[in-house]
Amino acid sequence: MEILSPAGSFEALTAAVNYGADAVYVGGTRFSARRSAQNFSDEELSQAVDFCHVRGARVYVCCNTLLKETEISDAMLFIRYLYEIGVDALIIQDLGLLCRVRQELPDMPVHASTQMTVTNADGVNLLADLGVKRVVLAREVTKKELDLICQNTRTEIEYFVHGALCISYSGQCLMSSLLGGRSGNRGGCAQPCRLPYTLLKNGKPVTQKQALLCPKDLCLADRVQELEALGVASLKIEGRMKSPEYVAMVTQVYKRAATIGVTNEEIQDMLKFFSRGGSCYGYFDGCGYDKMMDPVSDTKIASALPALGRKKRQVPVSLSLLAKVGTPLELSMTAEDGKTVTVFGEVCEAARVRATEKERMEEQLRKLGETPFYAKEVEIHVSGDVAVPIKDLNALRRQAAEELETLIVKSYKREPVESSHVSQDTKAGDKTVTLCAEVMNEEQLRAVCDCGISRVYLPANLWHLAKLVEEPALQLSPLFCEGQKNENLDFNAVCVQNLGQFSAATGKEVVAGHRLNITNSETVWQLTKLGASRVVLSPELNTKGISAIRRKTDVPLEVIGYGRLPLMLLANCIVKSNGLCAEKTGCNDGVFALLDRKNEVFPLVPTRCGNVIYNAKPIYMADRMDEVKTLGVDSVRLCFTLENYEASCKVIKEYQAGLAGKKVSAPGGNFTRGHFYRGMQ
Repeated sequence: MEILSPAGSFEALTAAVNYGADAVYVGGTRFSARRSAQNFSDEELSQAVDFCHVRGARVYVCCNTLLKETEISDAMLFIRYLYEIGVDALIIQDLGLLCRVRQELPDMPVHASTQMTVTNADGVNLLADLGVKRVVLAREVTKKELDLICQNTRTEIEYFVHGALCISYSGQCLMSSLLGGRSGNRGGCAQPCRLPYTLLKNGKPVTQKQALLCPKDLCLADRVQELEALGVASLKIEGRMKSPEYVAMVTQVYKRAATIGVTNEEIQDMLKFFSRGGSCYGYFDGCGYDKMMDPVSDTKIASALPALGRKKRQVPVSLSLLAKVGTPLELSMTAEDGKTVTVFGEVCEAARVRATEKERMEEQLRKLGETPFYAKEVEIHVSGDVAVPIKDLNALRRQAAEELETLIVKSYKREPVESSHVSQDTKAGDKTVTLCAEVMNEEQLRAVCDCGISRVYLPANLWHLAKLVEEPALQLSPLFCEGQKNENLDFNAVCVQNLGQFSAATGKEVVAGHRLNITNSETVWQLTKLGASRVVLSPELNTKGISAIRRKTDVPLEVIGYGRLPLMLLANCIVKSNGLCAEKTGCNDGVFALLDRKNEVFPLVPTRCGNVIYNAKPIYMADRMDEVKTLGVDSVRLCFTLENYEASCKVIKEYQAGLAGKKVSAPGGNFTRGHFYRGMQ
């Protein structure tokens, strides 16, 4: 079982390797989801790969951001460089990029990032079919779900075991993006979840202003053996923003936990140097609600981190020396995988006074202290009374170590591969833009029907009313957890929100929802291969990004033109975590929301003992429909959340008027243009 450590700098990488990491994950200066880390230049990446490979460790490079249409070519240039220098695997979020890599570099291993929000075996198996070697599961996957996933999949599973926990499912958070313009999907998260909020019930405060969205740090050091028994391939430690000392300390503890085991005292010694409000088991045993949260505490660092010692990682080699009078001194050095170098020195001379003792020769050959190697076995073969100068032995030992290091490094390099991709613009033709709607309750459904909208996306609890709609489509929940039963509904069209839901949509008309984070035409193309006939573009795209995709594909495109966007998807219920869950009625006991420091109110909507946090302001573009029509999209989706019948009808009529070219006035104040003009950074 692999111990996978973070490295935000070369110093952290060195610390991770020296203290026992089997692999490290790093980021370059672009396309990495930790833009604020020191990260690695291209030259440093090459040096890091060589450093790790000689010492028996692997290097995974994070290319785990969503890509704009204009960035795909540059990303592939970067990845071809990583391929050539011998990177062991890529960690990728963007589905389009993932599939381009598999097409152009089929022997480059790819790991699916936790940002892809994979929560069930169907999602893992779909990615395996696409050629993914490993899937990093969502942090919210429980032990029970993990067991089922490992039993029903055929690819490697990676699981987070230590470090900071995001309160939202990774890849499903738009809070930083929409509130501050810094996208978590692009590595720029401003961490608004760490700020204080007040929980409101029916408009009144029921908590103090505190860190309601700030979980404790994850620590599964005493559960490592359970993870191994489940079949987990890799244990992932979070922390590319952490210091080398932190990386060394945590890596060492988890390496011991995976081999000989660790005591509670050792775990507590590790945690006292850094923990956010204490530690927890995360979702491993199911959601612990208040056990996971520490809303009244800030980050706690109990004491300064210990200084790094001079620990050095060396790998075993076998040495064989042949010293025969009249022939050159010969030394072979062999790595554990069989790689061997043989070097030759001066011609051996017969001893004039005293032959060099074999013990003395072995002593000198074992002096590999400044190299990446240590001598596991040394064989000395002597023929005759031979005199071997110590300086000759030292020189031969150094030469062998250098040549073996070069041989190991070279063995990981790959030949350059030119791009085989041909990009072409597509003439999609003139589009007649239509309106469609997504509803959450019966009032909204009746409003969209009464206002003449044909295509309506309905949740499962409203599907019994689908006969009221001309073109009904089932709106699946944001994700399916492993073991969660899908409702057996008779539907012809479905909006899929997660890769793990495509198997449930086989044989249906499939719409790929916005939670699939569709930001480029490569992703659009791949989703059509999976069965989608229509896609909903990411709300993080601006008008320029939408138009760029339109030029590359004729697949029907939807954009979200109205509504409160979901900012976060939580497996942890904020109401329950604060002890306010009514025993019988639960979240139906009131209407809940979060109040921030700027007095913005963010509605909380319950989902299976979790929450969706919605934006305080809805997107509004009815007065800009002439501009929207120039983007070449096929449909504008109106997403209704809190609106009643009258409010829903009013919005629909305004958008219908805007589409008809009539003048529409923007509502006063409380609305947003989303990312239409700003776009994700």
